[in-house]
Amino acid sequence: MQNRNLDELLDLVVSPGSASAVTVIAMRNGEEVARAARGITRAWDQEGTPSTVAGSPVQIDTLFDLASITKPIVATTLLTELNNHSLTPELPLAELLPEFRAEGLRGITAAQLLSHTAGFAPSWHDHSADPGAERFRATARPIELLNPIHQYSCLGFIWAGILAETLGNASLDQLVSTHVLDPLGMHSTGYRPLTASAEPRALSQIVATEYQEHRGMVHGEVHDETAHALGGVSGNAGLFSTAPDLIRFAEALRTGTGIAPEVHHWLTEPIAGGATPDGYTPTLGLRSNETWTAAVTGRTVSHAGFTGTIFLAEPGGERSLALLSNRVHPTREQMAMPNLRPELVAAAFA
Repeated sequence: MQNRNLDELLDLVVSPGSASAVTVIAMRNGEEVARAARGITRAWDQEGTPSTVAGSPVQIDTLFDLASITKPIVATTLLTELNNHSLTPELPLAELLPEFRAEGLRGITAAQLLSHTAGFAPSWHDHSADPGAERFRATARPIELLNPIHQYSCLGFIWAGILAETLGNASLDQLVSTHVLDPLGMHSTGYRPLTASAEPRALSQIVATEYQEHRGMVHGEVHDETAHALGGVSGNAGLFSTAPDLIRFAEALRTGTGIAPEVHHWLTEPIAGGATPDGYTPTLGLRSNETWTAAVTGRTVSHAGFTGTIFLAEPGGERSLALLSNRVHPTREQMAMPNLRPELVAAAFA
């Protein structure tokens, strides 16, 4: 690993071919040790075509598409609903969801959804139907029934969101706010930021993501194609947030504050079965000791998002970090940000 400081690394993150925007907050024992914002919210209309929409300077409270960092927040929501109903993650889905009462599906549990061991394919590609949610429920089933092998899947977390809605008798966005965002003071976080009922955000306050042939430059709407097909509110993706809000979630995982003790245990305790081929051990909704967190000497829980977002927490320890970028702007082929993750973590806590 090269010996580059945080300023140098952040300049690399927003260099041409990397991203146009980045924010970072790092904490040690509840005190900030790093805070920075770089770049502009939009630089391109598509690859090779500079933006005709003026980009705004990125501030520390600029909104980013969290992508799959939505998953641990939805996991917290579902686990809170289970705990509030005196249930555990071993709840069979068939008890609440009729789609799982068919032969061979009755044993699938909420824990398997949250640990990516329910046998689902990674993605759902049937995006043509309207409304997408009804089509999803009719077609998305495990391809390897009760497969105990870890296989990362967006489908499992979409079902986790559906299960939370069934338990809570409310929409997923309402439940996420009730169980996570409001208690932790994450008031800038939410789904569909341009039309959010509480506080709609202007396009200039949100970073753009990727140019997609059928949608144009995605800006202010969820980048993930499946979450978009499902209306923008989904268990796998769709949340937008800021670095100050995301660090609140990371700090809650570090300290256990604001999360019920049982829920905190489920989120941060590695499940049986050991490390995956990717080098981390799953928890119910998070990843323990991912390789890019190696600079933190204690045990970590963390997650990344495809758009270029990461966060980590050291449960019971000292450190937490939130780093948001739009590394898919204007194309997902850019890999500078993922490759720099280990250095960024090390430099943030140097």
